[in-house]
Amino acid sequence: RPVPHGFRRHTAAGVFRDVAGLTGKRVGVIALANTTLFTSDQIALPFLESFLASMTAQGGDVIWVLPGSPEAPPFLSDPPRVAMGEMDVFTLSAMARQEGMNAVVSPVLMDIRVRSRNTGFWFFKEVTHHLQIQTAAALYDAITGARLDLKILTDEVEIDEQDAQIVRNAQEVQVNELVDMAEKMGAQLGQRMGDAIDRSNWQASVVSVEQTGCVISAGREAGIEVGDRFVVLGLSGVITGLDNQRFIVPGTKIGELTITRVDDRGSFGVPVSGDPPPVGSIVMPVD
Repeated sequence: RPVPHGFRRHTAAGVFRDVAGLTGKRVGVIALANTTLFTSDQIALPFLESFLASMTAQGGDVIWVLPGSPEAPPFLSDPPRVAMGEMDVFTLSAMARQEGMNAVVSPVLMDIRVRSRNTGFWFFKEVTHHLQIQTAAALYDAITGARLDLKILTDEVEIDEQDAQIVRNAQEVQVNELVDMAEKMGAQLGQRMGDAIDRSNWQASVVSVEQTGCVISAGREAGIEVGDRFVVLGLSGVITGLDNQRFIVPGTKIGELTITRVDDRGSFGVPVSGDPPPVGSIVMPVD
């Protein structure tokens, strides 16, 4: 059966329902992008299961927002993309900030292809075939849009000539060794992303301004209480990095906020002195 190329969003709702949320950082998980010709659950599901299990075990105190769950915003299942199909991280981070997320993580099944090699010498030469799989995961800061971590893994398993020809004809075959490898890759990437999430700083942003104060994009579920104090940083601008990736550059301290009202996912703060900070300002807990 020929397999169409392109992205396949894999939400695996049954996997996501088993993940428990904890108080702390709020992290969105983008639906698995599968750009391989293996479009069934054979590889995608074990990869995703091991990725989530490893990441959630390693990530510390995190509120996981997962595609397919009732509270998940649409952009986790269908993230914004630029003309060439790459994810528009700048727009994505703006959406994530409005949802009170600290970061978003994106797992990807990038490629599965046949690699053939000549082995031996003289009359003992033969051709061996391998199925190569390439996977990746990236973590983006929702407040600034900066990429906090990226890891790409590549490995392969040996297959026979018949299976190699099937894959060359853009058809999927059952390869148990590849399933095992996908699970290991998912676990390794999940641990890497979990470590990066655990090391990242907790930040939030000002999402609206009122006459006496402002609303920030985090609340009770993140552990914020009435009386908490936050440092406010201004924005020094937007710069463009490698691959035309844009991100916000935090500026200098422009004030402090004291929290006077807390909801589940938002808080109201009043400035210690002066006027309320502008929308988009970055807030961080006072040390």
